[in-house]
Amino acid sequence: MVQLGYFLWAMVVLFAVIGFIRGSTREMIAMAGIVLGLFVLEQLGDVILTPLIGSAPLAQQFYVYAGILTVITLFAYETPARFERAERAERAGHDAREGLQEGLLGATIGGVNAYLFFGSLWYYMDVLHYPLSPSIMAPPLNSASAQFVNQLPLVFLLEGNLLTLLVVVLFLFVLIVLV
Repeated sequence: MVQLGYFLWAMVVLFAVIGFIRGSTREMIAMAGIVLGLFVLEQLGDVILTPLIGSAPLAQQFYVYAGILTVITLFAYETPARFERAERAERAGHDAREGLQEGLLGATIGGVNAYLFFGSLWYYMDVLHYPLSPSIMAPPLNSASAQFVNQLPLVFLLEGNLLTLLVVVLFLFVLIVLV
């Protein structure tokens, strides 16, 4: 049995490798989509989802939240073809050092994307009291995973409208720098 904390870090490493390959531009677009998905779930969850699934079992509520976030994340990772063509043309004129810098930045952003996505899924499991038990159980008290619950992304993003600010900053970045 693997602790959730170890699984989260394994996904961060995997997504960092994927981000290194994809590059920073595509990873920034994906990050904007993931953050938008989290924003939609948090802002519209009470208005739309709670009346629809409010009396449903906790496992079904988790599946709805996880399903919506997963679909939005999958669409966010689908980069438009024009960005791919522009990126290939840009890489053709760069030296190896610039390519390495681009890859490392992509790896960093890819790791953050994994932390946002998988950490948010863990947050929803925690809020709903681990409804997938016994398949996925709450971390044992005083374990590394139990201590990490307070560092999940939505724990601090929901404090003081930080998620709203992040949505605005990321979309300004996408509009000004990438488009």
